Amino acid sequence: MKLRGYLYTILSVILFSFMTLIVKLITKTGNIPAVEVVFFRFIIGFLAILITKKVKNQKVNPVNKKALWARAICNTLAVIFFFVTIELSTITKANIYNLTYPVFVALIAPFFLPERLNFKKFLAVLLALFGTYLVVGAKFGNLNMGDLVGILSGLTAGFAIVSLKKARLTDDSFTILYYLMSIGTVITFFSFIWFFKIPNLYEFILLVSVGLVSFGGQYTITYGMKYISAVESSILSSSRIFIATLLSVFILGEILTMNVLLGGTIIFISIVLINILNSKKKVIKNDI
Repeated sequence: MKLRGYLYTILSVILFSFMTLIVKLITKTGNIPAVEVVFFRFIIGFLAILITKKVKNQKVNPVNKKALWARAICNTLAVIFFFVTIELSTITKANIYNLTYPVFVALIAPFFLPERLNFKKFLAVLLALFGTYLVVGAKFGNLNMGDLVGILSGLTAGFAIVSLKKARLTDDSFTILYYLMSIGTVITFFSFIWFFKIPNLYEFILLVSVGLVSFGGQYTITYGMKYISAVESSILSSSRIFIATLLSVFILGEILTMNVLLGGTIIFISIVLINILNSKKKVIKNDI
């Protein structure tokens, strides 16, 4: 059974990595704005939620509405920042920055949850910050827009996870997903409507593919977590850093510098350490 869990989780990593590749192709060759791509990602997810609601007669029973709204807004911002980073930078950097969210959770959680930042976690955070410095490849005072938005994607994803932890104390998974997809659809609609570009057939296929691949990645990681521990799932999921790098280099021809490779590896190690330190607690995964 564990082998099944590993296979499904690795499949989710591959799907999410290909999702970032498709986003890059749309924003680069198709010239579709990143926020428009995000809208298609959310609208397809929302339609899937509505179908599930109808077929399985699922109920939406919100309890902690503040946490549900916070989760939805922060996650939507995280996805927008993530996709914009893909548009402005390389998919290697975009995935590295986005996957720093466990580091930000370690910093943010003590202010909102009964969790504390102990010395070992603090060292892991410092290690991740050093890795981020290497990935940026410049002084933090001279951040370019791609790096800045990328760091924001990790930060907002961290807030999304903290609010998700709050919501899970009172609300069921379907209600959380319903709020996430519905609110995300509305926010992204009003974000791109002013500069909407009508996609051609090729671009439309890519836009739909983003939603379908993202849904497939979410399904496989959820199914895989039934058979392996949350820590194992988190560590395997973080390997998206390296899968995305391979895709960016061999398919897109993006240049991989030693600083980015070393920094990404250091961030991966810090994420593994944080997950191990959290192993006695329930680890909650983010859903890109």
